[in-house]
Amino acid sequence: MDDPEDAVDDPEDTFQNENQPPSRAARYAYMRRDGTLDIVIGSLIAGLGSYAFQFIAGRSLGEEAFAPIGVLLTAHFLAFLIVLVPVEQFIIRRLTLGARGWVLPARGAALVVVTAMAAAITVAVSGDDYFQFTDRRTLVMFAVATVVTHFIFATGRGYLAGFRRFRAYGRSSAAASLVRVAIAVGVALTVNTITGYAWAHILGTLVIVAWRPWKQRGSAADSTEVEDDQWLLSGLVLSAAASQALLLASPLVASRLGATHTEYSIIYATLLVARAPLTIGYNLIARILPSFTSMSATGERRELRAWARGIGFASMLLAFAGAAAGALIGPTLVGVTMGSGFAPSAGVAAMAGASVVLAGGGLFIGQILVAKSQPARLALAWIAALAAAIATAFIPIEDPIVRATLSLLVGEVTALVGLMIGSLIPDSDEVEISHGYVVAKRSMDIAGAIVLLAITFPIMLIAAVAVRLDSKGPAFFRQQRVGRDAKKFWMVKLRTMHIDDDGSTYREHLARLKQSIVDDVDYSIRIENDPRVTRVGEKLRKWSIDELPNLFNVLKGTMSLVGPRPLVVEEAEMIGLSNRRFEVKPGLTGLAQVSGRDSLHIGRRAKLDVRYVDERSLKLDVKILFATVKTVFVEPGDIGNYGPAFVDTVEQEQIREE
Repeated sequence: MDDPEDAVDDPEDTFQNENQPPSRAARYAYMRRDGTLDIVIGSLIAGLGSYAFQFIAGRSLGEEAFAPIGVLLTAHFLAFLIVLVPVEQFIIRRLTLGARGWVLPARGAALVVVTAMAAAITVAVSGDDYFQFTDRRTLVMFAVATVVTHFIFATGRGYLAGFRRFRAYGRSSAAASLVRVAIAVGVALTVNTITGYAWAHILGTLVIVAWRPWKQRGSAADSTEVEDDQWLLSGLVLSAAASQALLLASPLVASRLGATHTEYSIIYATLLVARAPLTIGYNLIARILPSFTSMSATGERRELRAWARGIGFASMLLAFAGAAAGALIGPTLVGVTMGSGFAPSAGVAAMAGASVVLAGGGLFIGQILVAKSQPARLALAWIAALAAAIATAFIPIEDPIVRATLSLLVGEVTALVGLMIGSLIPDSDEVEISHGYVVAKRSMDIAGAIVLLAITFPIMLIAAVAVRLDSKGPAFFRQQRVGRDAKKFWMVKLRTMHIDDDGSTYREHLARLKQSIVDDVDYSIRIENDPRVTRVGEKLRKWSIDELPNLFNVLKGTMSLVGPRPLVVEEAEMIGLSNRRFEVKPGLTGLAQVSGRDSLHIGRRAKLDVRYVDERSLKLDVKILFATVKTVFVEPGDIGNYGPAFVDTVEQEQIREE
């Protein structure tokens, strides 16, 4: 909840002289240092650019003439996601574990040749009606060319991510998409031909060579033997084939079920718009897979299982939101972006929205099995999903679009369940027995953080823009806090204070806090009429929006959804680093926060924190989370009638239990 201390800028860990304050630019260099911000922004641009390219082609050509481009892109997406993305994942994992040189085996290159042939056949056997606007042989040649150029693109990105050059990965992904869009705009304004858009799709990917991806920057890690991956690439391709057959082949399934070229374009456009977040997710794999691989290599299998549970439960919850969003805005969104002739029914849009959410969850859970080099479990989950989808396709539903979309939904549900089961099965060499509460709490943290980030991301983005416009300085702020076992960690927040503060206000506040402890005087931890807080910062604090970036700390594992709020070093030392509040992870919210927020005396807050440590349970955590929702809408610092009532309720329950 609220923290009055977040204007104290602790020196970054890169500075040797703590007595010399770092420059303003250096204080926030961490936002750029590891390239995470670049890969997120690059993925967003790449995803939006991919859709912009298809929207331009769709609106320029119309639903009938767009069909050949739809066939070409379907063949491309199947080739890219079934073979080329697994190739990229394979390269990333090998490089993360220390392999060097050309890490792709010969069978990988041979697989690409087969893939190019398969793409050509896929385009060649499409219905004759789709080729009334272009030559079949020309489109087949483009199908082969796009596989070759995207193989170069995928291997290049694999090396960038494997060498942890995430900044270059994000920028190259964005650049390829922007070049493709720029060429498409030129085609739309001049020739407006199918071949023109095909050329745009091919040429954009070649910008990857500008980043020299096969050249490692910095010192090389010690080369190690990569074990247990003999069948990894084969398993990745097999599982990707089954998973993408569900998602990307749905338009082809509808076509085989008797869909007209207009109906084909409708289901293609519907899934195109619905899977926008999933397209961004494919790029984010490069950032997640190295971390999961490192966890697996260092034996953090319990943490990986918690991630599997968290992602799975979050996906199930968000699937309902995806279905509702699809039904309410899906037809309109597709109609606006692609043209009114592409708009689906509300039911089809709802099933598509739920399906892509589940597919996204399956995509990220699958990375856990990739990291652990368990291709058999990965493949079995997707094969079972494909079998369930095929069985569903035989249901006698007259509308081919409805039948194909329902098959997709059933398949994605089956896949998610299968992947969760595969990720949760303990390995034979594991002897650690997990404590039930610890496992459940970590799973709830991951699931809750994912759901909350998905819901609040637009709010966080708007708030970040408002912070930048209101006062000079970056939108995000990082400060060192004291966490579990009194270990320090970096907590991220939205900036709510001016960056040019000299620190005198907070030093005076700390002195009063220390004296209040000595004199046992009731002194609030909140600074009244704090001159350091900006206009926007005051609003962000009122609704606790500035704390939303803490969710990234929850995902990382340095914080939990519920627990004592993390203290700055000075406050932690006041109450003593041996205090029992440091036995648990600090939380986004806690018992003290729903019992008075920052109006509490530091001693009262410390007692409530210790009480939480003594009484912690899933039941209490859930109760605090629900209480937090109401507390946020109480004026900051005002206990009102709610905080004491909550504490009294907990005490009464404890008496009854005793």
